[in-house]
Amino acid sequence: MTTKSVPKSKKSITLEKEIETKVRRIQARLIEKTDQTWSLSVVLNILVTAGLMQTKKMSRADWQKIKTLVEDKTVTFGDELISDFVKKMSE
Repeated sequence: MTTKSVPKSKKSITLEKEIETKVRRIQARLIEKTDQTWSLSVVLNILVTAGLMQTKKMSRADWQKIKTLVEDKTVTFGDELISDFVKKMSE
C-alpha cells in the first residue's frame, strides 16, 4: 500500500483578532496537554478540517449560529470544549 502525500500550498490569510486569540489559546492548550509542538498553521488546518467534516451534520439553526458569530465577531469556546478536543486529539 502506497501513501500519496497531498501537495501543500502556501497561502497568506488574515485572522480577525478575536479568532486569532481563540486559536492561539487552543494552540497553547494543545502544547500544554500533549507536551508536543503545535504550529498555528497545523491548529488552523485541524480546525478547518473538523469544521468541513462537521458541515454534513449541521442543521439550519447551527448555520444561523455560525452566521451570527461571524457577524457579531464573538467567538466563545468554553474550557470544557477545548479540553474535550485535546483529549480526542491525544487518544
